[in-house]
Amino acid sequence: MGTQPDRSHEVVRYGHREPYVHGGTVASIQTVFNRMRLSHTGWARRELHGRLDGQQAWRYDARNQVDIFRERRMPSPTKLNVHLLLDASGSMSGERACRAQDLAGTFVEAFKRIPTVRIHVYQHNANQVANVYRVFKPGMSTVKLNTMLGNIGGGNADGFALQAIGQVVTAHQRRDEQDLIIVISDGLPSVTGAGATGNIIDHSTLVTQNLHRKGVMVMGVAIAGDVNAHRAMYGEDNVVGFSGDWGKLSRDFAAVFGAVLRKGAK
Repeated sequence: MGTQPDRSHEVVRYGHREPYVHGGTVASIQTVFNRMRLSHTGWARRELHGRLDGQQAWRYDARNQVDIFRERRMPSPTKLNVHLLLDASGSMSGERACRAQDLAGTFVEAFKRIPTVRIHVYQHNANQVANVYRVFKPGMSTVKLNTMLGNIGGGNADGFALQAIGQVVTAHQRRDEQDLIIVISDGLPSVTGAGATGNIIDHSTLVTQNLHRKGVMVMGVAIAGDVNAHRAMYGEDNVVGFSGDWGKLSRDFAAVFGAVLRKGAK
């Protein structure tokens, strides 16, 4: 899975297809991540414990003061788990499925050079319940990103799939790690299920809010869908639209991604 000529508008309904990796978006995501890691605003200085601060260490000998440490306030980029959750319902057939697959391939490429950042990729669709398919995880012996188009079909149960993945994520939370779920979908949920509260959009909103309270961040990428509805479900400032313009996606995603990580670090 390497960077290839622009096949981002290629439409394949079924069968194997290698994802298109957009180099500009890869670079943009990595730049945001590195800036957060290296930013001086990510450190609280003049602390009584933490890491020894080379800029303040002289204070101990010169003034006998012990506030010579610094402590990281922003999250280390080596402690982030990214979970991509892709809509694989019937309405994704064709170009939309290719676009979602290309996003998955691009995100995997962006993070694979940061060894301790773990990225997981899932697809989902539904009949009466949400069916979730894992297509990538760290160390996976067989990468299934090129088989993603074969999972297209059924209804959209974004909220219930988010709930299912959220339960897995919260069950394995660690205090020194952050978790981010990115929902990639083309439209509104269409399948109800046990535990739905009010209409399906309200249920998705409630699931997102519960995950936020548990310390799990949620983003959305709306593919040819209603961006406003996605914002209602996943947060006003946590959604990016993607209609196939990779340049715009690179800029928009980097801005939202950085903002979500900063909020999650508080």
